[in-house]
Amino acid sequence: MDNLKESGLGFIIKIISAVAGIIAGFLLCRFILVSCSVTDNTMNPNLKKGDTIIFLKHVTPKRGDIVLIDSPVEPGRVMIKRVLAAEGATIEIRDKVLFINNDRFVIQWKTTSADTRVFPMNFTFRDNLPAVKINRNEYFVLSDNLDTGFDSRALGVIRDDQIIGRMIYRY
Repeated sequence: MDNLKESGLGFIIKIISAVAGIIAGFLLCRFILVSCSVTDNTMNPNLKKGDTIIFLKHVTPKRGDIVLIDSPVEPGRVMIKRVLAAEGATIEIRDKVLFINNDRFVIQWKTTSADTRVFPMNFTFRDNLPAVKINRNEYFVLSDNLDTGFDSRALGVIRDDQIIGRMIYRY
C-alpha cells in the first residue's frame, strides 16, 4: 500500500514538473526570447537566407549589435539590421565612407559591397548621406550588405520602441 502511495505521489510530482516546465518555456518564449528566420540577403555575409536567429527582448542595443525591428514601412513585418550608432552621434556618408561625429568610421564586422558606383545624394542616400543627428532613444541601423540593404539610409532613424530584441544566437 505504501508503494502505491509513493508511486502515485511520484507520478503527480512528474506531472506538476512537466506542466511547470511547459509554462516556464511558454513564458520564456513569449516575454524574453523571440526567434525568426532570415528571409533575404541584406545581412549577407554574416547572416544567410534561411538562418534562424534567437533574439533577446527588452535590451538596449549598442553599436555592432544585430537587432530585430518592427518594419517602419510594412506593419506586421520585421527587419534584421545592425546598430551603427545611438543617441548623441551624428552620422554622415561621403562617397561610401562612413563618418560618426565627423570622424571616419571603419566597420569592424564583415560587409558586402560589390557595386563600385557612387550614386549622388539627389538619387539615393546609399553612398552619400547628409549629416543625421541621432536623438535620444533613437538608433541608426545599417545592413551588412551595403549595396542592397533597406536601412536607416532610406528609412531614417529607428526609435527604441521599434526594436524588438538583440541577437544572441544563430543556427
